[in-house]
Amino acid sequence: MRRGWIAAGMAVMVTLTGCSGGADEKVTETVQAVVARDYVALGDSYAAGLGGGDYADTSCLQSKDKSYPQLWIEDKGTTALGATVNNACSGALIGTVRSRQLTALNEQTGYVTVTVGGNDAGFVATLQQCILGSDKTCADSVKLAVDTMDKTLPTGLDGLYTEIREKAPNAKVYVLGYPHLVADPGNGVKCDSLVDARRKTLNEASDTLSEVIASAVSKHPGFTYVDARVIFAGHEACTKEPWIHSVADNVSESFHPNADGYKAYAKVLLSVTG
Repeated sequence: MRRGWIAAGMAVMVTLTGCSGGADEKVTETVQAVVARDYVALGDSYAAGLGGGDYADTSCLQSKDKSYPQLWIEDKGTTALGATVNNACSGALIGTVRSRQLTALNEQTGYVTVTVGGNDAGFVATLQQCILGSDKTCADSVKLAVDTMDKTLPTGLDGLYTEIREKAPNAKVYVLGYPHLVADPGNGVKCDSLVDARRKTLNEASDTLSEVIASAVSKHPGFTYVDARVIFAGHEACTKEPWIHSVADNVSESFHPNADGYKAYAKVLLSVTG
């Protein structure tokens, strides 16, 4: 089992970090041609629906019908929303959202959703170290990620949120956060290669990420933060009924929501948007 986790962990690292370059380059042509929309979804793999399956392409890995934006559109109804587009792309950073995903925003945009920041915080490298490395390398990687969250992420998020408001002055903006990737220790379910101490460390880092995003959102009127830790509580990886993949057969889906997880995201989004 350990060998399988090592192979999968390395593949996750290669697959996800690879998305941040080529994927965004490929999506540029598509996004630049998009007309203004009434609802625009922005962000990284969590907004693209990676983990939900049935992907529209091999670059951004957008799920055709399982991403929370698409499920919310179906729940809300196209009559209520008008024209819609999901510009999210797996591997996206805050900077690439700003440079390549905002073209569909304008005064007519009524709704915007966004999930981004995890890649900027270095969660892929942190996860790799906590799966493959020692307790010390895991702890060191988490510390580096937390330092990044504290020192640089607030400025990046503030710049993004400010630009969203400038381009879509009348929109209601919903910022959906990230869940704990694995269950807290002591839930009675074994988690291969993630001992209790590492699970606890990862979740503490996730808490910091959530707090930083929530704080940034609070400074922008008309923005609402949706805490995914609450949505996924009891359904993280390494639970009896997980809504997050652990190490998946399709390694790019590892530690992303599954179809049930995206349904939960969409259900909560529907409840807060009315």
